[in-house]
Amino acid sequence: MEAYAGARELFPEAPVSSELRRAATERYAQASIEHARQLSRKGDVPAAKAAMDKVLADDVAPRDPAALAFRAQLDDPIRTNPALTAEHAGDVDAVRRLLYTAEGSFDLGKYDEANKHYTAVLRIDPTNAAARRGMERVAAAMSEHRKASYDQTRAEMLAQVDAGWELQITDPELGIGAYDPGAPGMADAGMTVSKKLERIMIPKIALDQASLGEALDLLRLKAVENDTFELDPTRKGVNINVNLGPSDSEAARLVSEQRITLQLSNVPLSRVLDSVTEMTRTSYSTDDFAVIIRPIGAATDELISRNFRVPPDFITTLSSGATNDQAAADPFAEAPTGGGLVTTRLSAQEALKLQGVSFPTGASASYNAATNTLRITNTSTNVDFVSQLVETLSQTEPVMVAVRVTMIRTQQTNLEELGFDWLVSPFALNSDGTVFGGGGTTGNGTPRTSADFINPVNFTNIPGIPSVPGQPVSNIATAGNRSGDSAITGNTIDALINNPERSAQASAVAPGIMSLTGLFTDGEAQVVMRGLSQKKGVDIMANPSTVTRSGQTSTVTIIREFIYPTEYEPPELPNSVGGDTLVAIGPGGVVSGVSGGGSSPVTPATPTAFEKKDVGITLEVLPVADSQRRYIDVTLNPSFSEFVGFINYGSPINTQVSGLTGSRSVEVTPNRILMPVFSSEKAATQVTVADGSTIVIGGLMSESIQNVEDKVPVLGDLPWVGRLFTSKAYQPTTTAIVFMVNVELLDPTGRPYRDR
Repeated sequence: MEAYAGARELFPEAPVSSELRRAATERYAQASIEHARQLSRKGDVPAAKAAMDKVLADDVAPRDPAALAFRAQLDDPIRTNPALTAEHAGDVDAVRRLLYTAEGSFDLGKYDEANKHYTAVLRIDPTNAAARRGMERVAAAMSEHRKASYDQTRAEMLAQVDAGWELQITDPELGIGAYDPGAPGMADAGMTVSKKLERIMIPKIALDQASLGEALDLLRLKAVENDTFELDPTRKGVNINVNLGPSDSEAARLVSEQRITLQLSNVPLSRVLDSVTEMTRTSYSTDDFAVIIRPIGAATDELISRNFRVPPDFITTLSSGATNDQAAADPFAEAPTGGGLVTTRLSAQEALKLQGVSFPTGASASYNAATNTLRITNTSTNVDFVSQLVETLSQTEPVMVAVRVTMIRTQQTNLEELGFDWLVSPFALNSDGTVFGGGGTTGNGTPRTSADFINPVNFTNIPGIPSVPGQPVSNIATAGNRSGDSAITGNTIDALINNPERSAQASAVAPGIMSLTGLFTDGEAQVVMRGLSQKKGVDIMANPSTVTRSGQTSTVTIIREFIYPTEYEPPELPNSVGGDTLVAIGPGGVVSGVSGGGSSPVTPATPTAFEKKDVGITLEVLPVADSQRRYIDVTLNPSFSEFVGFINYGSPINTQVSGLTGSRSVEVTPNRILMPVFSSEKAATQVTVADGSTIVIGGLMSESIQNVEDKVPVLGDLPWVGRLFTSKAYQPTTTAIVFMVNVELLDPTGRPYRDR
């Protein structure tokens, strides 16, 4: 468009160039129309109209049909949306690009990135349905992954319980390795020279009439040999520099003439330097990289630089004593406009000057609040003074400890049972009918009833098989084989919890799967296959967390308040309950009769006192950080409690009632006295861990196995056939509990110390 506009201007309005000027005008109009179309698609309708108005100007092409048609299209609200803006068109392009990028990230399995792009789309277009659908797909995929993670974690915990049954074999050749302070992972990253002087231990050093230079050469070698904290060989040891001034000075001559005789064992390098400098009348100081030895009393104007890591409130603490110079001496006088006694925010150099640090020419101090770094450029004496200030104030910096606890409890119960019941009714063994065969009796086995067996409709009068459903059955050859609740029994407390009615403690056999009946001339044989296969898993996870100060106890509770009775009033009973007939026992325990005693109120046991029990998760934690902010001494008391059920300590109260049919026992009141049962898992430990570490408290694993195998003597030992006279039941119950505790040191700004 610009090129044709320029060409049109170059051709003058003359007969010779009129044809060329008209052709340039036509090309200019076509290019302007295409340019206006692009602007319109991008939402810049005013710019498109302006481009068309230039073409339709009186001196250009006022009657160009294509330009006139497109200009009318721009004014038509049906063909051009009047609400369309350039900003909206740009948002449409951005949304389209983000949706394609999110789709690509999802296809690559980068779900977090896909979710981030979909979120960016919603920031631009809050009602974008495609982004919401995409986030739904991401959530579904993440849910599927987390389900797999759940299954894997659960399987590993149950595998740990199974591994607990394995007896570990100890290799007698394996011994306990000695603690190696130089092992990988013990390196102190960023250790300063002063710390090295304290931590490098010299096993033995012997000097006899040695000069200062000879003694320092030996110390350099010993420092390299015994530096077990540096993994990089090039950084082992300590740099030691000597600055005695001019070689012909009196101080340098006196130091050179001194001789050192010294014998020490198992001392830190700093103690050796103290002895050497004391004998040679010198002193030493440290900077970030080296030890500098000078004559005692030697003053030097040499400036050195050193960086210090300081608390976030370092400058504020130093400035706390700073006041305005114009503060009035009279406390009742009007405060000056300069701020009076209000604390003034000072720079790092001004705050250090208040503490007595001098700054000669060229010296400076700067503080970087983003990294909490103080940089000092000053003489060695002043740098040492600042180092003491930093060390003192660093001990007072408040330390926060974030504690995150994950509690996982997994329980798995499996039951496999298969048995057979044989019922044989009496049948004659000889032709005279004098000898009969049949099944046994129930004895001490679980009672069976006619409902347990299939009574053929056409043979309801067969001897030995009652025709009334639910009546006890005799003639059971395998009655002694345990089944159902008699084979696999819960412990005493479980039985009481599961049966709050104390009169309803009877056990039941396993359900019958299939029955086979054989009919003889005068008897019947029936076998019932009983089987049960059950699996039950209970998984509980909780994730409480807390933030507390170092040295202070914090408690997190995620509980429900469970109120239960602890004391009951005894039941109030009438002196007598009786009559010719008993009609009913009404609500509230009222026994109604029509003669004799009439009606007598009965008040059952009533609760009178209650207590509260916190059911849920409780975490008590006491973290204490060390002075270097690297290790944490943690005392943990996590507990997990839940309500299991009630035990009924009461018994039904019955009375004998005489009626028309004789005397019989009637329940006056069930007299329930319910007391709750709670299950608790607790752990108590005290450990010292590195900042950011996770403590795993395991070992709370248990497995109980019930294995039952009953068989009929002789018949149960027969090959193949003996299995029909055998009952087997197997139920393992596995429980695993794991506490995972993550501790992290935070500064008052919430940033982790290890990232500072």
